[in-house]
Amino acid sequence: MLAHVIRRAVQAVVVLLAISATAFALFYAAPSDPAVIACGPKCDASQIAAVRDSMGLDEPILAQYVDYVRGLFAGRTIADVDGTPIACDAPCLGYSYALHEPVRAAITSRFPVTLSLAAGALAVILVVGVGAGFVSALRRGKPSDRVLSAFTLVGASVQIYFLGYALQYLLVYRTGWFALPGYTPPGDDPGAWLAGLLLPWLVLGFVNAAVFARLSRAQMLEVMHEGYVRTARGKGLSPLRAHLKYTARGAAAPLVQLLGLEVGALLGGAFITETVFGLSGVGKLAVDAVVQNDLPTVVGTVLLAAFFVVVFVTVADLVVAWLDPRVRLA
Repeated sequence: MLAHVIRRAVQAVVVLLAISATAFALFYAAPSDPAVIACGPKCDASQIAAVRDSMGLDEPILAQYVDYVRGLFAGRTIADVDGTPIACDAPCLGYSYALHEPVRAAITSRFPVTLSLAAGALAVILVVGVGAGFVSALRRGKPSDRVLSAFTLVGASVQIYFLGYALQYLLVYRTGWFALPGYTPPGDDPGAWLAGLLLPWLVLGFVNAAVFARLSRAQMLEVMHEGYVRTARGKGLSPLRAHLKYTARGAAAPLVQLLGLEVGALLGGAFITETVFGLSGVGKLAVDAVVQNDLPTVVGTVLLAAFFVVVFVTVADLVVAWLDPRVRLA
């Protein structure tokens, strides 16, 4: 097991380095000039050249990338457009000349919004998605199975931007049943925090729960006919207890892998949901950075999303290896 953990950790580091190199290369492949964006439209050629020099853009690309990676672990000093040194502590993700602050600070200030949105959506996904798939498998062919299958079909077909705007118009502006979506720190007012995120939780959770429901139903139906489950039933266990103790564990591996990917993606920023509901999270920050050609912020948010996806997929693989010892031999 230890060898499996070490192997997966090394693979995760290699993947993160490859993604960082790709994101950094895209920074220079972009048609816009970072020096022009940082200096502004009123700068002349000599001012732009001075800004390019202060930003270190005249250095070879490889040297800049090495400096960037070093900054992730040890921090670095970045020059502002006027040459003023700016201390960027580790992990340094660069400096946003559009926001006039380090990218890490911009992400840190918005991450609680994304974390709250991801936590509530995951709760809906697990309770509604996995629960619906479990019940649907146990009630296969019955009316409840058909109703739940129709529910998952709708969830898998609808788009977040359509459902979000539609429900926001109907449930917030027309009926007033839900509070206007927004973020209030839970330490300031837990009630306002819950009310402001309830509708985004339900929309994001419902759309993603459909995938979990279909997968959990298929896995349950496959595992419940295995020999060890029939043996447990033959020893006198009730159907529900046998499925909870044996079938659920046997069907868990694909769900855990999908959950790891989902958690990583949500923590990296729910771009569409945050934009639809006007939540100032990491996803909304990335969208605004793309619109404003804020390349350091774009690269920083890409690296953050990649980090969470790689870490949680790796954790999911380790959990699967614990659930199924045969995986450790692969």
